[in-house]
Amino acid sequence: MIKLKPLAALKESVPSLDSDGCFAIEFSPGMTISDALEKTDIPGSEIKFSLLVNNASRKKEDTLRDGEIVVIMPLLAGG
Repeated sequence: MIKLKPLAALKESVPSLDSDGCFAIEFSPGMTISDALEKTDIPGSEIKFSLLVNNASRKKEDTLRDGEIVVIMPLLAGG
């Protein structure tokens, strides 16, 4: 099982979150972060976001291991 934890406005793009604010998906060997994101309605090409897996920065093409938590944070603009 992989858990996705969207933050801020991205929470609205995930079907149902548990009490920790996570969405669980079934793990399959070789699954990438991008594969996991495809199981949600998060518009990957339209929104820029940062990814953390177990509190370490990762890229969409990185593979996942069973039990990992992917935190998805939208990038903020401003100045």
